[in-house]
Amino acid sequence: MKSPSQIADSESDQHTAEVPYRVHFYENCSQSPASWLVPQATLEIEEIEERGFHDRTHSPPIFTSPCVAAIDKDGKAIAMMNYCGETIWNIFCSYVVPKHRRKHIHSALFEALREKGLQQGNIVSINCMTHVNNLAAQAAFEAQGRTKEYIMYTYPLKDRSDAKEPTVGEMRMPEYLVEPFDTGPDGLKGMQAFINEKTAEGYELHQAIERSTYQWVLIFKLEPDRA
Repeated sequence: MKSPSQIADSESDQHTAEVPYRVHFYENCSQSPASWLVPQATLEIEEIEERGFHDRTHSPPIFTSPCVAAIDKDGKAIAMMNYCGETIWNIFCSYVVPKHRRKHIHSALFEALREKGLQQGNIVSINCMTHVNNLAAQAAFEAQGRTKEYIMYTYPLKDRSDAKEPTVGEMRMPEYLVEPFDTGPDGLKGMQAFINEKTAEGYELHQAIERSTYQWVLIFKLEPDRA
């Protein structure tokens, strides 16, 4: 019997000719060979965003969502892409180890995810977000045929690089969030942007209730690894 870390979607397993790796899908990233990449991805994201959190003594997140990963000939993950959602897949973390970059591995993972979505039949789009400083990621996304549809703005009220440990109260997140939302002139695109923001914060959409043409109530559930 296979262990959880060995369970992959074998129908989506692909051979890649240019470099010695294979593309695998896993239902739970935390129980896959790609789990070791999460701390590396977290540190690099924080450095790109100039958040300064990499000096803090905190544990990296544990992603229990599905992922697609590139596995080398020794069975070690060299790249990953985490995603979640039912009809819209949100990519919330992707990473390629430095020595394997610029070998089109990230594009191969995205293409595999796109093909999986097309075969599944009910996926209407694949979305993602990245920091304004991450120019390399932006260039890669556009080269893969992705379209920039919106830009998120933020206004920080505190210096996020003060190197202070967050309090227990700051770290605790409610299990459910109920958010009224008015789509306004942007329509469903604006609502999807809001959903992406909550996904980045650690929540997944649990239910969307339509009150009227423009009025919705969105119910978010804390991801299992954050509960």
